[in-house]
Amino acid sequence: MLEPAVFLWLVDLDDPALDALAPCLSAQEQARAARYRGDALQRGYRRARAALRHILAHHTGQPPATLALAEGPLGKPVLDGLALHFNLSHSGALALVAVASVPVGIDLEQRRARFDAAALAPLVCGPAEQADLAALPPALRQRHFLQLWTHKEAYCKLLGMGLRKDPALLAFGGAPGPAAVADAQEPRCAAWVYPLYPADGYAASLCVEKYGARPVWMRFRAWPAALLPLGQALA
Repeated sequence: MLEPAVFLWLVDLDDPALDALAPCLSAQEQARAARYRGDALQRGYRRARAALRHILAHHTGQPPATLALAEGPLGKPVLDGLALHFNLSHSGALALVAVASVPVGIDLEQRRARFDAAALAPLVCGPAEQADLAALPPALRQRHFLQLWTHKEAYCKLLGMGLRKDPALLAFGGAPGPAAVADAQEPRCAAWVYPLYPADGYAASLCVEKYGARPVWMRFRAWPAALLPLGQALA
């Protein structure tokens, strides 16, 4: 049996060409954009959602404006009526979209100078993770903490629970690279988490429901350089 495929799309939210895609947004999406404080946040949300709709259109063969983006029982975005899974995260000038044949969660975070990993660690990390972080020099501690945070957030987004879970009860092992998730609250939940390095100054993670013993197959694309031909569905 082949491992599932995950397409990862990196979107440059500073690209003004994305503004031309805004007409595909629903009235609900436009209203949500208006609730963000400041033009920059509103613009980033609209561009990310418009790019998401066009990416999903290329995977499904449906017009972007007609795609029924709904919410699952726990609030996770879903494609109503279609057996295709996706997840979106945006931070700073970038967005990441994951599209797959299996449930996925993705998180992207921009590294910022004012960031105290030592103060945040007790709130979101278990004892072993806190000890690992404390043993690192400050610069590496920040990088490691942010990568670990994206692991936890991606897993919570996979489940559709956001931060309703206690992140300190999630563990991923100490070795870099793909790792199985250990969830003290959901011991029967099986998932893989993968560290991603989309650009300098950013950390990201992909989480996928565990599928046998092997990692998933991933394909990276940059928006809008390498779009699938319209109508070509995800295998």
